Formats: sequence, structure tokens, C-alpha cells
Amino acid sequence: MFIRYPSRQREVPLRVIVPNLLTTCGLCSGLASLHFSIKGDFDRAVGAILVAAVFDMLDGRAARLLRASSKFGAVLDSLSDFLCFGVAPALLMHQWMLKDSAPEPGVRKLIEALVLGAIMLFALCSALRLARFTAAAGAPKAEGARAARPNPLGVKFFVGLPTPAAALAVLIPVMLEMSRFVQNAPNTLAIVPYTVALAWLMVSRQPMFSFKQVRIGRPLVVPLMLGVGLWIALAAKDFWLAIALVAGAYLASLPLSIVSYARTARRLAASGDDDAERPAPAANPDA
Repeated sequence: MFIRYPSRQREVPLRVIVPNLLTTCGLCSGLASLHFSIKGDFDRAVGAILVAAVFDMLDGRAARLLRASSKFGAVLDSLSDFLCFGVAPALLMHQWMLKDSAPEPGVRKLIEALVLGAIMLFALCSALRLARFTAAAGAPKAEGARAARPNPLGVKFFVGLPTPAAALAVLIPVMLEMSRFVQNAPNTLAIVPYTVALAWLMVSRQPMFSFKQVRIGRPLVVPLMLGVGLWIALAAKDFWLAIALVAGAYLASLPLSIVSYARTARRLAASGDDDAERPAPAANPDA
């Protein structure tokens, strides 16, 4: 006796697989970064992670625009994010920090142990953050429960440091060394606690600005355009310094985001919005 399984569709609309194709391109970029890191080609390794970040921004927006979201795509996106923004930066930093370590055996072993611990913690916190979001997104809803309105705080803020932002932030020392104007990087012993702090921020509850629905006041439009023009001019002269400044500026916005989060929460509570009573999601999508 043969068991007949329901037949699958032989044809799938292209719009359904476009987001997954973009995610796959980002995943391949992360794999390329691993290859270049092992070879010691750090500028290409960082460049591959930047390409992965671009695809990470595109796949989520494509899924929403084409209405092609799926559980498979969500899991694939989380796996891609872990490789591209957890494993790839960790391996890159490991190879880069140990390329000029101290020749003394005792000091070298100590530095290797500190570096290994820091990059393992970074990769582990990246995995925990993505697992938390994936579990929250796939949690079953109670039968008959009404769909909750989007939390205003969850729309304007991330919970913790997003993994792509953490990946770019941890690579700032590498980009400073590759910069035409700086050509120098902090000491390895200073980078280790910096990496640990970024790992903690990823799994923390600290609010970070989300720019998904940003609104710019009219008086700020012209200064913003001038700032973007100056940044493009800098990028034309020193691309790595320009990227490092963007990553550093977002990281430095943490105190402002904490103040803005508290102010927004108080305003929502004063307005009697029920959503203000609900905490922000356990983890927000990083794309």
C-alpha cells in the first residue's frame, strides 16, 4: 500500500522567491568574507560583509513590498545574519588582531586567550539575539486572539544593538587601519573590552534607534542634504573612514536613544495609549 502525499505546485511565482534569492546572495557574501579573512585579505573581507549588509536591507524590504514573507525565509534570514554578522566579523577580527601579536610566548598566549574569548562571546551573543527574535516571531498565537496593534516603541526602536550594526561597529578598528588618513588602530588590549561591550549590547534591553519610519523636520532637510554631500565627498577620498564614521555615529547615539525612548514612553502613557503599557518586543528584526 502506497501513501500518497499532497502534490506540490510545479511552478512558483518569481516574486515569492526574490527575497530568498537576496538572502542567499547575502549568505554567499558572508562565506566570501570567511575566505578572504583566512587568506589575510582584510579589505575584501570587510567589503564582503558590507555587501552582505546591503542584501540584508534589501531582502526584508523586498519581502514586505512583494508580500512574500514565509517561515522558511525568516529562518534563512536568521541563519544568514548569524554567518554574515556573527561568524564572519568574529573570524575577521581574530585573524586581524593576532597578525602582529607579541613575539614573547607567554604574552602571545595571553593575548590569544583574550582575543579568542572576546570573539567567541561576540559570535555567541549574535546567535542568542537572532535565536530570541526567531523564537518570538514563530511563537503560536492563542486561538481566537485578536491581532495586536504594532507597538509604537517597537517601530521606532530596536531592543539591543542590531547584529548588522554590531558587525560594522566591531570592524571599526580594522577600517581605521585601512583608512588613508588615519592608518592606525587601537591596541589589541583595548579592542578586547570594546568587543565584549558590543556583545553585551546585542543581547541587552537597551533601546537603539530604528530608521524604518524616520520623519525629518523641514528645518533639518537642508542640513541633512549638506551632511550627506560632505559624507559622499569623504567617501570618495577615504571610503573606509567614511564607513567607520557612520558605524561609530550610530553606536554613539545610544545615550540619545535611551533618552528618546523614555520620553516617547512617557508621552504615550500620558496620552492614554494602551500600547504604551505593552513592552517592546523581545527582539526586533534587524533588517
